[in-house]
Amino acid sequence: MIKNKRIPKPQSLSELSSGDGSGIKFVLTDVDDTITTKGRLLPSALKSLWDLHEQGIKIIPVTGGSAGWADVYFRQWPIDAIITESGALAWYREDGVRKRVDYPSIIRDGYRAKADRFIKRVLKEVPHSKLSVDQFCRIYDIAFDHHEEEPFLGQDGIEQILRICAEEGASFGVSSIHVNCWFGTYSKLDMVRYLLKDVYGLTEDIMKQQIAYCGDAPNDSPLFDFFPLSFGVANVLSSSVDMPVMPAYCADSCYGKGFSEIADALISCH
Repeated sequence: MIKNKRIPKPQSLSELSSGDGSGIKFVLTDVDDTITTKGRLLPSALKSLWDLHEQGIKIIPVTGGSAGWADVYFRQWPIDAIITESGALAWYREDGVRKRVDYPSIIRDGYRAKADRFIKRVLKEVPHSKLSVDQFCRIYDIAFDHHEEEPFLGQDGIEQILRICAEEGASFGVSSIHVNCWFGTYSKLDMVRYLLKDVYGLTEDIMKQQIAYCGDAPNDSPLFDFFPLSFGVANVLSSSVDMPVMPAYCADSCYGKGFSEIADALISCH
């Protein structure tokens, strides 16, 4: 079994041994700024998804992105399932039929009114704050744009939003582009464990042996911590001061090119 790497600086992909990567059957990965490059999916990154798929490796994106984007990805990318809105919901296929699962602790009663009040408070109290452009596609998540479209929201603005989250009892995660906020006790990692246990029948020990995780931002840290074989694209290094746990390995390149390097390294182990 792969041992967890608790190191401040990730190792180079060149240090990945074939023994560590040979048992991987799933690649779980963040989307924005991990697979995509400044909001776009490069041909090389799409090819890497197909290369992993053709190797027999199941791919499950784990994103703070909207349910609307998840629907598009699930229809067009070679993925087995997708977790979206920071763990709120997931889609998977069973006997060719697409199914959806919502995390059990989601707060539905009175959600819309509570979310509307929360949004109004943030937009009123945090100068230059704005909702993400895909907010209309979100079911349970509230996303404030901090680095997707200009003008960007600085660190002070991010911290103000997090303060309001604490006061309003909202959970949160900070990605490379959004501050994601939600009402309910769940996370990306919670839904990963729930989906893999209930749908795929995996124990946590098997998860740690058969899964590699890829990411780039602070909200990926819990998954870097949980999965012994974890990878960052090079832009993860710019967030290192905000990362409780860094990935075990890091690509040389940023964004989608870095993901392609990770995919090639994993495929070479098989």
